Amino acid sequence: MATRGAQDRGPAVSPVWMWFRVEWRGRWRALVGLLLLIAFATASVEAAVAGARRGASALDRLLERTEPATTMVLLNRGAFDWNVVRAMPQVESLSAFAVSSFAVEGIGDHPEIDPISLSFFPFVDREVLDTIERPVVLDGRRPDPLRADEVAVTANFAGRFDKDVGDRVTLRLFSAEQLSDPFSSGPQGPTVDATIVGVLRSALLQDTADNPNGFVFASPGLYEQYPDNLVGRNDAVNVNAIVRLEAGGSGVDEFEREFTRVTGFENVDFQNLDDAAQHTRDVTAFEARALLLLALTALLASMVLIGVAISRFCAASFVDFEVMRTFGLTPAQTRACVALAPTTAAAGGVVLAGGAALWMSRWFPFGNAAFVEPSPGTSFDPLVLLPALIVVPLFTVAASLVSLRSSGRVGEPAGRVSFVEATTATWPLTLGLGTRFALSGRSSPSSASGRPALLAAVLGVAGVTAALTFAHGIADATDGYERFGQTYELGAYLGIGGQDFLDAASTLTTIAADPDVDGVLDAANDVASTENGSVSVFTYAPVGDPVDVVVTDGRLPSTSSEIALAPLSAEQEGVGVGDTVTLTGPNGSSILTVTGVAFVPAGPHNGYASGGWVRPDGFQELFDGFRFHFGLVSTAPGTDMQAVVDRLADNGVSVEPGPIIAPLERSELAELETVPLFLAGFLALLGIGAVAHTLASTARRRRHDIAMLRALGMRPRNSGAIVFVQAGAIALVGLVIGLPLGIVLGRSVWRSVALDTPVEFVVPGNWEMIALIALAVVALAALLAVWPSRRCASLVLAEELRSE
Repeated sequence: MATRGAQDRGPAVSPVWMWFRVEWRGRWRALVGLLLLIAFATASVEAAVAGARRGASALDRLLERTEPATTMVLLNRGAFDWNVVRAMPQVESLSAFAVSSFAVEGIGDHPEIDPISLSFFPFVDREVLDTIERPVVLDGRRPDPLRADEVAVTANFAGRFDKDVGDRVTLRLFSAEQLSDPFSSGPQGPTVDATIVGVLRSALLQDTADNPNGFVFASPGLYEQYPDNLVGRNDAVNVNAIVRLEAGGSGVDEFEREFTRVTGFENVDFQNLDDAAQHTRDVTAFEARALLLLALTALLASMVLIGVAISRFCAASFVDFEVMRTFGLTPAQTRACVALAPTTAAAGGVVLAGGAALWMSRWFPFGNAAFVEPSPGTSFDPLVLLPALIVVPLFTVAASLVSLRSSGRVGEPAGRVSFVEATTATWPLTLGLGTRFALSGRSSPSSASGRPALLAAVLGVAGVTAALTFAHGIADATDGYERFGQTYELGAYLGIGGQDFLDAASTLTTIAADPDVDGVLDAANDVASTENGSVSVFTYAPVGDPVDVVVTDGRLPSTSSEIALAPLSAEQEGVGVGDTVTLTGPNGSSILTVTGVAFVPAGPHNGYASGGWVRPDGFQELFDGFRFHFGLVSTAPGTDMQAVVDRLADNGVSVEPGPIIAPLERSELAELETVPLFLAGFLALLGIGAVAHTLASTARRRRHDIAMLRALGMRPRNSGAIVFVQAGAIALVGLVIGLPLGIVLGRSVWRSVALDTPVEFVVPGNWEMIALIALAVVALAALLAVWPSRRCASLVLAEELRSE
C-alpha cells in the first residue's frame, strides 16, 4: 500500500522536477547568468545598506567604549592646580596636557613632512587612556604610563609610514630654553628611542580627513621623565585640560559657570566636545544617507532588470507549457514549473551575494566614518544579510508568476490608436518607425514597450547630472579656502598672551606697502563669555585696503557697539541681524548689536564658523590685552606667493602661506566627493544597460516586421537606420527631461549641504560639464545602436519569412 501511495503522489511532483532537469540541462547558461545577476544586484544593495548602518553608528559605538571627554578647558596658563577642578562635583575625570610638542624622527625619507606635526599634545598625568579617553586598541596595547620610551600611533600613521607594533621611532624634545623663546627653531633637546606598542583610537585621539599622516601619542611617562622639555621652566608653556563630566553634555553649561566661580577666571575658552561629536554625527549621517540613496537606486534598478530577466527566461517556455497542459499538466504544476528554476537561481544568488557583501564590508564604512569606526575590518550585519535570504526568492517567485499570468494578455490588440502612432503616421517611414519603437508603451509577442528605456534614460541623465552638479559644488568649495571664509593667503604671527614679538604696526605697514599685497587686517583675538558659552572675538582693523570677509547676511561692524557673528556662534546665542548679544571680558561687559553673519579666521581656539568680528575700540572695552595677535594678508590674483614671502623677508618681515589653521570641514567635504561620483557611475551604467537591452530587443523581436518591410522594398541601410532613430529619440527624451531635472536637484542638494556645513554657497556654474553630458549621451546612444542596427540591416529574408 505504501508503494502504491507513493506512486499516486508521483504524478503531482515528478513533472515539476522533470521540467527542472530539462531546464537545467538545456538552459544552464541562462540560469547561471540569472544567478550572477541576482548575486551582483543583491550584494550591491546589501553592501550599501550595511555600510550605511555601520557608518551612521560608528561614532556612537566608539563613544560607548572609550570614556570620552565632555569638554576641553583652554585655560592657557602655566601654573595652575588642576586638582581644584578635579574636586568639583560635576567632574568625573580630568587629564591635563601641555601646549607643546616634539619631533618624530625615524619615519624614513619624507622631507615634505614636518616631524613636529606628527606629535600629539603630551599629557602630564596618568588619567588619560584610562579614566578618560580610554581608547579602543586596534593593534597591540596601550602605552605603559610609567614608560617614557613607549608610544602609540593612529592608523593613518601606521599605514602612511609602514610602521607596525614593535617598530621604533625617535622622539626629539625641545630644550627648556627653547620653550621660552617663541622664535626658536627645531627641537634641540634630548632624544628618546621609543617603541610603538599599539595602534589606538578614541573620539579625541583619532585620525581626521585633513591629517593623512596621523600622529604619535606619547606615554604620560614622557612628561614624568622630561618635564622641563615639555612644559619648560617658570610657566613657559600653557597647560590645558580635557574633562569628563558626570552629566555628560547636558552638564557643560553648569560646569562652565561653576569653573568661573571656583577659579575666578572670566574669559576661559571652553570647547564643548559633545558639539564636535554632533558635527561628526552630522557628517557621517550624510554619508550614510548617500549610501542609502545608492542602495535604493540599486534596489529599484535591480528589481526592474531582474524582473525583465525573469520574464524573458520564463517567456521562452510558455509555448511548451501550452503543449504540456494538453497532456494533463495542472495549473498548480505549471506555476511550480515556471517558478522553480528562477527561484533556485535566486537562492544560489542570494547566498553568493551574502558572501560577497561580507567580503566587501572590510571597505566600510568609508569617508569620515572610517576615522571613528571602533572595529574596522569584516563585519556581519544579520539585519541586512538574513532578510535577503527570504525576500529575494519570494520576489523571484512573484516575478515568475506575474510573467506567467501576463503571458495570456500580451499581444492583445489595443482598442485605439495611440498619440505616438497618430503623430508619426505621416512621417518618413524610417523616422516614424524608430520614434514609434522608442515611445511605444505597448508590449506584444513581437515587440516590447519602450517606456522602461525612456524612464531609465531620464533617470540616468537626471541622476548623473545631479550627482556631477553636486560633486562640482564640492570641488569648487574645496579647491581653496575662500568658501570657508579664509580669504587671505599669508599670515604673520605677531604676538601671544598680550605681548607682541615685534612692532606690530610697523610690520603691518611694511606688508601693506608690498606691490602684490591688496589687503591687510590687524586681527587681535581673545575669548569673551556669553550667557550660552563663549565667543572667540577678532578685531576688524584694516591696514590700508582691507582683506575681504565672507558675509552671508547683513554687514560687518562699523562702531564699537556692533559685532558680526559667525554662523555657529549666532546659532549658539540664538540671535540674528538686528538682535543684541552681551559679551563679558576681563574689562567688563558690552551689549553689542549684531550687524551681520560672517565667517572668521579659523584660529587656535575656534573654527571659521565660530566667533565674531568687532572694531578695535570695542575689543578694548572687553579685553586688557589679547590672547593671540595675527596679521592677515591677501594678495592680487596670480601673485607669485613665494616671491612676496622672499621680498618681505628681505625687509625683515616673516609671513607664512596658508590660513592660520586649515578648516577641517574642507577635508571632510572632500571625502564626500567620491559618493556622488560613484552614484553617477552606477546610474550611467543603469541607463546604458536599459537602453542597450531595448535596442537589442528591437533587433531581435522586431526582426520579422523589419523583414516584411525589406520584402516590400525597404533598403538594408534604412532598416538599420530605424535603430539609430530609436536610440536618438530615447537620448533626446532623456536629455530634454533629465538635464533640467538633474540641474535643479543637484543644486538643491548642494545648497542644503553648504548651509549645513556651513560654507559659502555659490551656484555651480558647470555648463561645460552639462554640454559634455549631452554629447556623451548622444554618442553613447549612437554607439549602442551600432550592433542592433547591423543585425537589422543584415537580416536573411528567407529565414525570417519562412513561417509566411
